[in-house]
Amino acid sequence: MNKRCMLIMSHKNICKKQQGSAIVLAIFVIIIISLVGAALVSLQRDSAKGTSYEVYAARAYLSAYSASEIALVDLFPLGSTTANETNCSESDPIDITVTLSDDDGFHGCSAAYQCQILKPEASASLPTRYQVVSTAVCENAQTVTRRQITVEAVSL
Repeated sequence: MNKRCMLIMSHKNICKKQQGSAIVLAIFVIIIISLVGAALVSLQRDSAKGTSYEVYAARAYLSAYSASEIALVDLFPLGSTTANETNCSESDPIDITVTLSDDDGFHGCSAAYQCQILKPEASASLPTRYQVVSTAVCENAQTVTRRQITVEAVSL
């Protein structure tokens, strides 16, 4: 018997009712702490997935941007006064695959572009326009991210 019950001998029923209530309270506290811990682990896991998705989305965007720049350099080479239309088509665009180096930060990314010639109507004296659509896909074991960029350029 604990000291408190020994001091109050006339209240034996009260001492017997209080025995075991600490165990119930301890189990309740353990369950609450476990639930809070599980919620924090889940929140951390979701945050890590979101960060991973943002990184791969940025890589995909930059890969598509790089592919459109490569297409524009191929279309308008430095020192040339005319556009190089070898990779462009007036009817169905051709897919041109761009090689992206893993050393440059494009891990798991691939990119391609299509170039289409948009000729003005015969009666209009407008310059020829070119439309470049570049698409990049970055993927790992859990995430696949795709970004597409459309650029229009005019031959002057």
